[in-house]
Amino acid sequence: MTHATHVRITELPLTQLRPFEGNAKRGDVDLILESLRRNGQYRSLIIRETPTGKGPFTILAGNHTADAFKAHGKGDCGQLVTAGTDTRPCGICGNDPKWKPTARCEVIDCDDDTARRVNLVDNKSADAGSYDDDALTALLSGLDGLDGTAYSDDDLDELLKSTGALGEQSAAFLATFTDPEPTAAAPPAAGAPALNPFSDVDTPAGPPQTGPASTLTQTAAEPDQSTSPPDITGPVPHSPGVHTGPAAYDGPGARAHPGEGIELPPPVQMVPLQWVFTVPQRDTVRAAIKAEQAVKGHETAALALTAICAAYLDPTTPSEDQ
Repeated sequence: MTHATHVRITELPLTQLRPFEGNAKRGDVDLILESLRRNGQYRSLIIRETPTGKGPFTILAGNHTADAFKAHGKGDCGQLVTAGTDTRPCGICGNDPKWKPTARCEVIDCDDDTARRVNLVDNKSADAGSYDDDALTALLSGLDGLDGTAYSDDDLDELLKSTGALGEQSAAFLATFTDPEPTAAAPPAAGAPALNPFSDVDTPAGPPQTGPASTLTQTAAEPDQSTSPPDITGPVPHSPGVHTGPAAYDGPGARAHPGEGIELPPPVQMVPLQWVFTVPQRDTVRAAIKAEQAVKGHETAALALTAICAAYLDPTTPSEDQ
């Protein structure tokens, strides 16, 4: 038994190639054809050298790629492919009316047993692997379109949901509109009430209240050397910022009496709204929302987007905050 040995790489017409007899793999020829048109042939067919050095050669790996070339047919297919903002010719024929079905091939020399093993492992190894979903999502999300990847928008949508990236993308998209501008905190005015509504910045008048003394006032520099229990009676030291005294607190934030105070509006139900965009689509939506906010003065992106949708549904109705 001999190992597979590289002989040469060459371009061969499909008429000189024959499929591997008994190939058990059933590939998606249409998917491969789409990839070839968008990406070109990025991997050679692996074919077995014949004893005479002349065709037909047997395809050990790449049988369905050869089928995709055959499905394309000869001559100009008349199709163009989109790559970002560019339009390119077909990656197979180059839109050349004289193109003839050929494929780049790597010719190897091996015996029958090795040829069979090469065919089997090439088919099986592609099925045996697994994916890092986070890495896969990052790769797909960084493209300007999914043509030629074998993935669809639905596939990417499911990945975004399963990995949690959809929520992260939505948050990042809305952050442009919702993140407040950083402002420096103003120093408190003299005599202003404390921020905590149940605090008192001044020491209360009158004699201090009595009760159990806190043993936490003891410091490490003065450890308790006594063997008897500490004295637990005596004045309670006043803690600055805590309301004390016999009178009920009636400062900022005090509880209102029944029937008094401002009536709160009924709660508004909030729901998340999420889509998966291409990069150009995202930029278009973002620009439209910003333009609407600039013209109409909407405070949030949600109000601006609602106004745009309302104007589309009924152009005769003036835009209002919903």
